[in-house]
Amino acid sequence: MTDFLIKGGLIMTMEPDALSGRIIPNGAVAITGNEIEAVGTTEEVEQKISAPRQVVQADGKIIMPGFVCIHTHMPYVLGHNMPVDFSQLKSFWDMLQKMGWEWLEDITTPEGIYAATRYAAMKMLKSGTTTVCEIVEGPNALGKTPSPLEASAMAVDEIGIRAQIGFEVTERIPGVSILEKLSPEMAEKGLEENFNFLSRFPPKNGGRIEGRLAIHEAYTNSFNTLKKARELADRFKCGIQIHVAEIPRAFLVEKFGKSAPQVLEECGVLGSDTIAVHCIDLSDEDFEIFRRNNVNVAHTPMTNSLGGNGVANVPHMLEIGLNVGLGHDCFFTLDISEYFRYMYLIHKAHNANPMLIPPFQALDIAIRNGAKAMGLLNEIGSLKEGKKADLIVIDPDSPTPVMPSSLISFLCSTWQGRQVEHVFVDGRPVVFGGRLTTGNEDEIKAECLKEAKNLWKRNGIEI
Repeated sequence: MTDFLIKGGLIMTMEPDALSGRIIPNGAVAITGNEIEAVGTTEEVEQKISAPRQVVQADGKIIMPGFVCIHTHMPYVLGHNMPVDFSQLKSFWDMLQKMGWEWLEDITTPEGIYAATRYAAMKMLKSGTTTVCEIVEGPNALGKTPSPLEASAMAVDEIGIRAQIGFEVTERIPGVSILEKLSPEMAEKGLEENFNFLSRFPPKNGGRIEGRLAIHEAYTNSFNTLKKARELADRFKCGIQIHVAEIPRAFLVEKFGKSAPQVLEECGVLGSDTIAVHCIDLSDEDFEIFRRNNVNVAHTPMTNSLGGNGVANVPHMLEIGLNVGLGHDCFFTLDISEYFRYMYLIHKAHNANPMLIPPFQALDIAIRNGAKAMGLLNEIGSLKEGKKADLIVIDPDSPTPVMPSSLISFLCSTWQGRQVEHVFVDGRPVVFGGRLTTGNEDEIKAECLKEAKNLWKRNGIEI
C-alpha cells in the first residue's frame, strides 16, 4: 500500500540533472516505505498506485530532491557569535588555532556534540538539507562515554537527517602548537574511533547513517598516518573526507617539499571515493593530480571568505571534469539557500564573468553532485522511481510566477529556506507544516543553548 501521495505540485525531478530533468506541472510523488514508488503527473501517478495512507496537497508548491551538504561540523554551532577577542584573529592561521582548536574543538564534550548536532540537524532539515557529510572534532572527548561519534550518531538518528559521519584523524596535540610537536598516538586514537564506528555503521548498511573516514589534513599528519587512514578506508570501503589546500601551499612545501595533493597522492589518500574540502591554493599540477584521481571537491565559499582564504577555482574544476559539491562548515545560519546563493554568485564577481556557474549548474552542485561525491547517486539526488524518498516541498514566496520556465531561476535568485514546508527523509516526514516531527524544537534549542553556555564559560566568558 502506498504510504504517502504528494500531489498537485510543480515537480523538479533533476533526473538525470537540473538542465535536462523533467519538470512536471500538477505533478505527484508516491512514497512506499523508504522509496519513491512513482513520479509523474498527478493523473499518471494516481493510475499506478493503490489508495494512499496519507495525501499531501501541494497545489502551488514545489516538490524537489533535498539538498546535499557534503561538508559540515555540526558541533561548531556552539561557537556561533561567541564574544571572544577577535583582534587576535589576524589571519586564517590565527582563526584555525584559536577559534577552531583552542576555543572550540579542544573543549568540546560528548554532551556538547549531541546537543549541537541535534540543533544543527533540525535547522538544516527545516531549511531543505536532507543529507550531510559530517566531520566530528573534539580530541579531548575521545575515551569518554558516549564517544564523539556515538554522540553524533545518536543525535542524527533521533532527528532524522541522512548522514555520513567520521572523526577527524590528526596528530595534533590539544594545547600544543603543531609547529612544535605532533603525536602519532593522537592519530591512533582517531583511527580507533573511526574503526569502532565503521564496525557499527559500515557503508551500504541499509540505514540513514554510514561511516566515512575523516582526516584533518596532510599538514597535521605524517605519511605513515595518512597511509594507515587509506588502509582503514579501503578495509571498510567507506571513502575518505579530508581538508585540502585550505592553508597556503607554502606550509606544506616547507614541511614536505610538496603540495598537499602531491603528498596525498603519494600516500594513496586520493581517489574517486575521496571528498577533498576547500581546495583553494592549488597549482595546475595539483589540479591535474585531482583530475587523474577522480577526486570529489567540497566547495565551502562562505567559510573560505570568513577566513580570508581566497576563492577556490571552481569554474576550472568543473571545466576539467571534477565533481564539485557544496559544503558549509556550519559556521553561519545553517540555511542551505544562503550558501547555495553565495556559491552561485561569488565566482561571477571574482572573475568578472556573469556566465560562470549558470543556475542549472549551481543546482547540480548543491544536490546531484553532492550525492555523487558521497557515493549515493543511485539512492538520492533526484526524484526517480526506486530511489530513496528524500524530498522537500517548498511553498514559494515570489513576486513573480513560479512555473517550469522560471523554476530554476527562482531557486537561485529568490528561494529561502524558511519557505520549506515539508521534508521527507527515507520516506519519513521529518518536517511537516514547517515543524520538526521527530523532536521538541524548544527542548532541542534549550539543550543546545545550555551546552553553548557551558563551552563559553570554559573560555572564560561571563554569561
